[in-house]
Amino acid sequence: MHIKRVSLELGGQSPFIVCKDASIEKAVAACTTRAFSNMGQICISINRIYVAKEIADEFISKLVDRTTRLKVGNGMNPGVDLGPMFSHAQRQKTKEHVADAVQKGAKILCGGNEPEGKEFERGFFFLPTVLANADHGMKIMREETFGPVAPIMKFETLDQAIRLANDTEYGLAAYIFTNDLSTAIHAAEKLEAGGVGVNVNNVAELQAPFGGWKQSGFGRELGHFGLEEYLEIKHIRFGL
Repeated sequence: MHIKRVSLELGGQSPFIVCKDASIEKAVAACTTRAFSNMGQICISINRIYVAKEIADEFISKLVDRTTRLKVGNGMNPGVDLGPMFSHAQRQKTKEHVADAVQKGAKILCGGNEPEGKEFERGFFFLPTVLANADHGMKIMREETFGPVAPIMKFETLDQAIRLANDTEYGLAAYIFTNDLSTAIHAAEKLEAGGVGVNVNNVAELQAPFGGWKQSGFGRELGHFGLEEYLEIKHIRFGL
């Protein structure tokens, strides 16, 4: 018998922080893509959005506008942005998370249900959803939904946003949008995640290590770090 080396990428619950000095248009575009691409069924999808209270209303308005313009349907048809979810069970979990959030005070700003029409009878379709008034008492802010839902919570200070972002058992990816370099560096150092995207919505690069902290796994993929996960280190000591 021989013990094999492994690296594991497990769950994620990625936070997306939008500071008051951020470019709102860029943040909204990045958020829409990373929250809803593949119906949110991506390990580094945005699961929680924290927006500075000074710009929250404008950010939310623009995010809802952009979200409602996404077209759901058969992915083989021209002009379709989002297809179905991959299983009935995953759609049910998404619906349960939305229902739990609403019961605890969240407000559905768009989506929140299955689309109507004959074209949606086959396939596990669900409308991309934006929730306001989210908080950490809701499942959707604590568990990985793995569905097309973007819950939003306002914050007053950057330290509060970082504390909320780190208040999870997961640590795969985190994102922050700001135009201040010192803010970006401070947040990137404090966020408890294997990858931090500053003004970008992707932390996967072929030449860079990819993997999670805490319950998001151990070990790394990509770059020379990914190769080293499967190599044995040998120490040779000579006495001359």
